[in-house]
Amino acid sequence: MTIQFFQGPTLSLERAKRIAPTDYSKAYDWFMKHAGEIGPRPYGTNAPKDVGITLCAQRGIHKPKGQFRYALSITSTANPFYSTDRIHRLDGDTWVVSYSEQRQNDGSSDTNTVYNEALHNCLHDGLPVGIFIKQNYGSFLCLGLAFVEHYDNEARAFLLHGPVTTETGKALSPIVSESINRPTIEHVLIAYNGSVNGVLADEIDRALTTGQLNDDKGDLIPLVRAARQRQYRDALFETYQSRCAITGCCEGNALQAGRIVSYLGAASNRPSNGLCLRADIRQLFDRHLLSINPEHLTVRVSLPLMQSEYRNLNGRSLLLPADKKKLPSYSRLAAHYAEFLERDGTP
Repeated sequence: MTIQFFQGPTLSLERAKRIAPTDYSKAYDWFMKHAGEIGPRPYGTNAPKDVGITLCAQRGIHKPKGQFRYALSITSTANPFYSTDRIHRLDGDTWVVSYSEQRQNDGSSDTNTVYNEALHNCLHDGLPVGIFIKQNYGSFLCLGLAFVEHYDNEARAFLLHGPVTTETGKALSPIVSESINRPTIEHVLIAYNGSVNGVLADEIDRALTTGQLNDDKGDLIPLVRAARQRQYRDALFETYQSRCAITGCCEGNALQAGRIVSYLGAASNRPSNGLCLRADIRQLFDRHLLSINPEHLTVRVSLPLMQSEYRNLNGRSLLLPADKKKLPSYSRLAAHYAEFLERDGTP
């Protein structure tokens, strides 16, 4: 499985407005102002007169006419050949939405390349899109603005994370961390550079604390992310006592720190969004070939895996942390499980 992530140092509305075409700025403001409203979309006779650019298409990905490279919005109408688009509420008043790439009107596997590329460009350059979710005939929820957080090549789906506002810089930062461990930073510097450079350590510390890194410091991104991941791994291994939460495997060399739902922001790195898993189990979990029933905290194995030795894991109880404050998040398990059920095609 290949997942494409935004690779830049900083995601913010301010940065997006500097990069986006001038006409997009008023559109972004419109989406923020009308976030949460239900009614007709700003399309045709309902289009606002003071924005200067069309805000949406009849369905799917909207790329304004002209030389624009970027998508401006998506409209989910729940056509039968699309995956069901869901809104998953996360910590910090943020949410994620899964959106299948746009396909031809006949429902074939062929994709509308121009429109999907426009959304990929938003992912690559860190620009947000507005989201409309159909409620009933002629009525849509304007969810607001969201960054295109990643693209799953196997599922052929984008993950969008919002809301994007002037206040959500750290909440959606790809590098911020809630707690900074200086020895971890120094460990990463030694692993990458062979020694500890105090200036670089300070830069990494500052980036993890603020969630901000100047574009000219892009060469530090691998170090910042490595420090954040190392810190997350150590915390998760401690939470689960270096034991796989599904198989019980205690061989440290075989264990990995997995995320229940992978998304941006500091909350993504809390133990409640993680599971300590054996490497092969983590790969299957990331691919939604197995999941956790959030009601019973038991393992659910997909139909394809029921023909393999992994079928023995079906129904097994999840091994939970001793610290009840660090139990896996119900809402994130539910989000993963919903995606699992949809891909598996089972009730």
